[in-house]
Amino acid sequence: MSNPLVLVVGKPNVGKSTLFNRIIKEKKSIVLDYPGVTRDHVYAEARWDERAFMLVDTCGIFEDPEEIIAKQQKEVVLNSIREAALVIFVVDGKNGLTSEDHHIAEFIRKAGVDVVLAANKAEGFEKYESFIKPDLYQLGFGEPIPVSAEHNRNIDELLDEVVEKLENKGISIRYVKEIEEDENTIKVAFIGKPNAGKSSLFNAITGMKKAIVSDIPGTTRDTVDQIVTIDENTFKFIDTAGMRKKSTVKYGTIEMYSIIRTIKTIEKSDVVVLLIDATEGVTQQDKKVAGLAENNGKGTIIVFNKWDLIEQEKREEFINKAKKELYFINYSPVIFTEAKNSKGIKEVIKKIVQVNESRNREISTSILNQALERHMMMTPPPIKKGKRVKLYYGVQVGVRPPVFTFYANMPKELSKSYQQSIRNMIRKYIDPFEGSPLFLKFEERKR
Repeated sequence: MSNPLVLVVGKPNVGKSTLFNRIIKEKKSIVLDYPGVTRDHVYAEARWDERAFMLVDTCGIFEDPEEIIAKQQKEVVLNSIREAALVIFVVDGKNGLTSEDHHIAEFIRKAGVDVVLAANKAEGFEKYESFIKPDLYQLGFGEPIPVSAEHNRNIDELLDEVVEKLENKGISIRYVKEIEEDENTIKVAFIGKPNAGKSSLFNAITGMKKAIVSDIPGTTRDTVDQIVTIDENTFKFIDTAGMRKKSTVKYGTIEMYSIIRTIKTIEKSDVVVLLIDATEGVTQQDKKVAGLAENNGKGTIIVFNKWDLIEQEKREEFINKAKKELYFINYSPVIFTEAKNSKGIKEVIKKIVQVNESRNREISTSILNQALERHMMMTPPPIKKGKRVKLYYGVQVGVRPPVFTFYANMPKELSKSYQQSIRNMIRKYIDPFEGSPLFLKFEERKR
């Protein structure tokens, strides 16, 4: 049975993300001191007193949003409220209620969902008791719980109330033991420039509108993840913030923190799906992102989205140019999609499975060395300092990604081009290792 959803809801800048991070004991939501910081839902399992539930940090709800993105945020959050088992309604325990709070409260009442009212920033106890608390009863959600997420005050009482209300609804939230992430789960990160279509692809695969989709670059700020089982394969899909050029990202901004988290997400993933806007083509930033994935040993799939917008007669020229731009990951499969219309999605999933298998593939030492001998006969190693470099044998020493060690008499004298020829030999004569980088090490044979 899946854990019940508990939403953290409130107006912008009331401290939802700080409270969320405090409860899950991890800095997962971006916390900065101005409205609209959290754009996407951020999900994490919360545990308290041998109970577990899924905690969801939502973006702030504006009363009359003017921006398109704010309207979409509101729609996503309001739909989530209808599906939640419980809502933690966060209000300002320092400055009191506003019309926004009453607007949110009205919708929560119509949704008929249970509520725990949290008065955050209630550090000034006397002011809170005398001036703020009496007004909070107007909302009709019972006894408010004063908390300070920033200073970790009264969080235990808040969680006691959440657990009690869930169990009073007859929801079983006990857990037996610490659940380890399944080692067979394929962790997939969607990366690319802002507005390349990552969220559209994410939503199409997971079948839910959780990442906010719009034509405004930079829509996704937090990493948004979802575990999905498709054809007996379990995936953890992660939709990340778009990576901009350094010159367009100011130090200390939300975008900077999102990019740092995106890089960490890539490091934790198995397969990276690089989304490229076909109408823009391959950019310098796309190449940097692809290089980052390769250097971290991640499987890579190149997806050109919005392919329907490329004229038929220009497609062959586009493909040839793209291959030249991304020559260094020429082992990666290329897929053309229309994510908004879910076209090409099955092929993406199929390739994710295949690329993950490539990262885990092992080949026997005998097959490797037979191919190595043939290669050296056809392409002898170079002569250095009057002696020919000799490669004695090779062995695969690792997977995820595949790593091979070759032993030689003068390993430092092997040129980069000859090392690359061995890599090409493996792909051509043994296994293509589609989508996976191959790491080679050259060491001196010990006598």
